[in-house]
Amino acid sequence: MSKKPKKDDQTKHEWSREEQLKRENELLRLENSYLKKLRAFRENPDAYLEKHKQRWHSNSKKKDTD
Repeated sequence: MSKKPKKDDQTKHEWSREEQLKRENELLRLENSYLKKLRAFRENPDAYLEKHKQRWHSNSKKKDTD
């Protein structure tokens, strides 16, 4: 049984200069956002965690009606 090589769409797609710049801009924005969050966490971990605490809603408190 032979395996077919996977085709990578990005290698076949020739990016225009504008598309390349948009992609690079998007990646830089994500990196900048990450670094800002990292800096805030390093400066004050407790305050950062309290501010960004995720509240999970559990269905375990609901009673079964069956």
